[in-house]
Amino acid sequence: WQARPGRTAPPPAPSSRLRGGVWGAVSGLTSTIAHAGGPPLAVYLYPLRLDRATLAATTVVFFGVLNYVKLVPYFFLGQLSATNLLTSLLLLPLAPVGVYLGIWLAKRMSDAWFYRVIYAMLAVTGTKLVWDGLGL
Repeated sequence: WQARPGRTAPPPAPSSRLRGGVWGAVSGLTSTIAHAGGPPLAVYLYPLRLDRATLAATTVVFFGVLNYVKLVPYFFLGQLSATNLLTSLLLLPLAPVGVYLGIWLAKRMSDAWFYRVIYAMLAVTGTKLVWDGLGL
């Protein structure tokens, strides 16, 4: 993270179990309902200004655990159909491609650009979610 010339960057936000728990719960709920848990988690994590590896690892672990937990309600809701499982199986080979592409990009990007890109992607995602929510 770098401030613009002539400006100083604000200090990283302090971590908070309460805020982390609230935003984690909101992220879990929105992820379960609409697969949109990234923005609420970002609201808590991005201001902490963690180093890239810690931010990526925290996000991966959070959503990895969350996705396994979601299997139980999805099973009881009948969402684990043969069609959904086949689609997942067909897309599975693309997962390592995405991982390696992310690693490749992260190694070539400064911290300042890394945070600019993730904030821009968060803005695009948030705008899309609001657009869809309003039925536009």
